[in-house]
Parts: sequence; C-alpha cells; structure tokens
Amino acid sequence: MTYQQAIDWINTRSWSGTGQGIVRCRALLALLGDPQKKLKFVHVAGTNGKGSVCACLARILEEAGYRTGLYVSPHLVRFNDRIYVDGKEIGDEDFARLAGQVRGAVLRMEEPATVFEIMTAMAMLYFREQGCDIVVLEVGMGGRLDSTNVIDAPEAGVITSIGLDHTKELGDTLEKIAREKGGIIKTGCPVVTDGGNGPVLPVLEEICREKGAFLTVTQPNRIRLRSLEPGRTEFDYGGLERVRLALPGAYQVRNAAVVIETARVLEKKGWRTGEETVRRGLLRVYWPGRFEILHRSPWFILDGSHNPDGIRATLESLREYFPGKKPAFLLGMLSTKDVEGALHAIEPVASEIGVIMPPSDKAEDAAALRDRIRRECSVRTESFSSIREGVERMLARAGAEDVICATGSLYSVAELRACAEHFFGDGLQRGTVR
Repeated sequence: MTYQQAIDWINTRSWSGTGQGIVRCRALLALLGDPQKKLKFVHVAGTNGKGSVCACLARILEEAGYRTGLYVSPHLVRFNDRIYVDGKEIGDEDFARLAGQVRGAVLRMEEPATVFEIMTAMAMLYFREQGCDIVVLEVGMGGRLDSTNVIDAPEAGVITSIGLDHTKELGDTLEKIAREKGGIIKTGCPVVTDGGNGPVLPVLEEICREKGAFLTVTQPNRIRLRSLEPGRTEFDYGGLERVRLALPGAYQVRNAAVVIETARVLEKKGWRTGEETVRRGLLRVYWPGRFEILHRSPWFILDGSHNPDGIRATLESLREYFPGKKPAFLLGMLSTKDVEGALHAIEPVASEIGVIMPPSDKAEDAAALRDRIRRECSVRTESFSSIREGVERMLARAGAEDVICATGSLYSVAELRACAEHFFGDGLQRGTVR
C-alpha cells in the first residue's frame, strides 16, 4: 500500500459508527496483538485545552530524555500530524505500512472501524514499534466511551476545562458531560483537573472515590501573571516563580497550571519531571492554531476555538493583549456547534465579522450565517466565497495597528495558515516566546 492509497482508503471509512467506539477499538487492537498493553500513558480529556496540555506534557517528557509519543486530534494539515514521536510526525512510509496492517485487521471485523479508531490503532502500533517510554494520549470526544479509553490505568489522568460541547453525544448539562469525561478515571490512577471546573468537581470527586483515585485540583487563585504580551508570557504558580510559557494567550496560563500539577504527579511516580525540566518544556513548546500570532502589522491571530467557552477565553486574551481595541473577526463554524453562543460572545467586542466556511461537510453556510448575524447582531458583517478571499479582503482594509482574529473551527486552521504564508511571506511568524 502506498501513502496515497492509505489516505484514499482512510477517506472511504466512516467518521461515525453505531454503538460504542471503545468496543470496536478494543476488538481492532485485539486483532493487532494489543500493542497498547505494552505502553505507558498520560491520558488527557476535557472540553477546552486538551491539545495545549498534551503538547506541553509531551515537550516536558522529551526534555527529560524520554522517548515520548503524542496522539492528538483533529489533524490540522494531514492525517500524519495526529501521531508524533519526540516531536516528529509519523513519516509517509510508516504511515502507509501501518495503514495496510490495520486494514487487514479491519477486514476481519464484524462491524467496520471508523476513521478515529483506525488512527488510534495505527498510533498504538507505531508507539510500540518506536519503543516509546510514555505516550501522551488525547481523548477524541468525551472519555468513557472514547476509543482511546481502551488503555489500562495510565500514569496520570488529566481533565482540562469542562464546558458545553458535543451535547448531543455527551449530554446537555455540565454534570452529564463531566461524568462522561470522568470515565477515563481508572482504579488507583492519580488524576489532575482544572480548578475552574468547580461546578462539576463533586462529580469528579465521586468518581475518584469509587475508583480509589487521588484527585489533584489546580488552584487558579495561586496564579500570578507577571507579563502577558505578544512574544512573552511569564507567571508564578504553586511555588514556581517566573515561569516562561511559549504558548500565547491568557487562557494558556491556566492550562500550564494543569501541566505543572501533572508533572508533579508524574515526578512522585518516578518520572524525571522536576522543576527545571518543566521550565524548559514550557519555554520550548509549540502548538499551532491556538491564539497563534502570525503577523504584527496588522496583527493577525489564528485561533481554533470552536465553542462559547473557548471563544470567551480567546476574547479574554484579546482584551489582555490589545486593551481598548475592537478586533475584526474572520469567523467560520460547524453547524453542529453552538453558533448562537459564539455570536453572543463576539458581538459586543467586534468591529466587524467576516464569515467563511471551514472545509467540512458540517460547515455552517457562509451566506446563511452572514444573514443570521445581520438579523441578530448590529455588527457589520460580510461573507466570502472562500477562505482565501476572506483573508485577502480583511487584510486589504486593515490598518497597521488593527487586529484580525480568525477563529471558530480547527478545521480552517490549515487553509488559514496557507493564506497567511501567501500574503505575509517572510513576515510570517509563530506565536512563541522570543
């Protein structure tokens, strides 16, 4: 099987299946020799912040000298960038070979595996082959029934910020969603969660009591922000002073607190994740598409927030970085998301909204969303026939000090980045500490 044949085959598979993904994934991995049973994990669930926390933890473990696997979703550019070892995505040759191996097992299954289950199986095989000491594993959706929950008790379980998203699948209250995400908690497994989850902490505490799992809760009131400006974030937390974080965005400091507490849990279990390793990891981490500053004149920010809680966190960062400014938004969302909640958050702070369509069959139609905004909001709104047209038109009328924030969906990130590379050329930059 060639690489292109592997991609073509994966694209023929369904993204959703009947029943429970965990059941199908368990059956698939059994046919492949259960590679996950030979690996150690940090398992990360949550509504917002999962990817950033995973990226930070993986970088810290790499800095400590461990061979580290990282499994995340969705991919921003191509399927390969869901699977990393020591910061390098899986190569095309290995991808094709493992896809062929998994395909053989899929053909023997009673119920066909979905794309996510196939990718999870490929990742487990790759991490075992590569001799990973530890794998940072991001939950796809929920937790209890997620395909990644096939693993035994991890070295640590992590539950980031919990909000209302995927309500059709996970439940229509925070408590129901917390119970689904708390499904990754296993007997005797230490768990770290964001202190901002106060309203649902009783749910997580109950699960931990049932499982005999020790719960660590971050303390947001112990975060002291020393510096928050483009290219430099510095903070104190829990006895660590002047920690520098490469990820821009005010909300990333709260994610970093989760990372720090998780590193401490791992250190107690014998992993070399002490203070200096944590500092190096947080300083050197890079995670695209999360309040990523791609240009400075005008300011062009790429952010994959796609639910009201995530968008509110993005707006908080915009207020912190650019006080007194009213940003222009380039907005594209999926119809399955809480579009009304996102608009309610954006309208009061937006100078204008340009509407685009993410490259997904679930995308909200740009013209329909434009008309909806015009009916429900007072902000100036225009729709564009393509992402490229949206970026070009918004840049054309932006002044040097203006701020443009492209947000609403991770599915748009790859094309938005390509457009930025075209229009900014050598002026393109990453939102990292300098």
